Amino acid sequence: MTEPIIKVHGLHKYFGPLHVIKGVDLEVMPREVVVIIGPSGAGKSTFLRCLNFLEEPSDGTVEIDGVEIRAREPGREHRRRIQEIRQKAGMVFQQFNLFPHMTALGNIIEAPITVKKMPEEKAIAKAEELLAWVGLSEKRDEYPSRLSGGQQQRVAIARALAMEPKIMLFDEPTSALDPELIGEVVEVMERLANEGMTMVVVTHEMHFARDVADRIIFMDEGVWVEMGPPDELLTNPKEERTKRFLAHIL
Repeated sequence: MTEPIIKVHGLHKYFGPLHVIKGVDLEVMPREVVVIIGPSGAGKSTFLRCLNFLEEPSDGTVEIDGVEIRAREPGREHRRRIQEIRQKAGMVFQQFNLFPHMTALGNIIEAPITVKKMPEEKAIAKAEELLAWVGLSEKRDEYPSRLSGGQQQRVAIARALAMEPKIMLFDEPTSALDPELIGEVVEVMERLANEGMTMVVVTHEMHFARDVADRIIFMDEGVWVEMGPPDELLTNPKEERTKRFLAHIL
């Protein structure tokens, strides 16, 4: 019996008096693609950021690939586990967050060399392989300012993959892109899913959700309102809130 690669139990997040995530649980199996949808302010991005402790949860536990962390445990061991989880969970953000003073290649080799202590030649070979995989071999020596948004986001995906993560987290990866550039990023994400990468994706791209997700979660006001396979949740939602949301976007 395969164990879930992600286990979240009783996760809460407060920002001051604001209760943004209200005790959610989630298990994700290896190779599964889970898409989280919902209105702005529902807590989707905060949930994703709690998975790799970019936001420290207020309560609950997160376990990724056997590394378990309880919220707000002080000390060195807590910090060490956070580093371990971040190496296992690559993240791609809404804004591409590339280093502007580094080329596409430089952006990709930075973390493997500094964090994983990978020899430079090996890191470069790996980066060139990843640039080819995202269709940007010819852009290896370009700086981010010379790349389109879609190209920058594909470099950002390659950069996350350079750390050889077990799972990939995507936080609205296409929402900062012009409509004509969305397809090239979605295509790379679809290929990742087809190659068996475990993915948790916050997105408004319903085509991606419908075609690629194994499960869709509708989140609102910090809770899972409803979850199910795409054909079920998108065509025949049970909850009134889900129906109202989908009526606006489908």
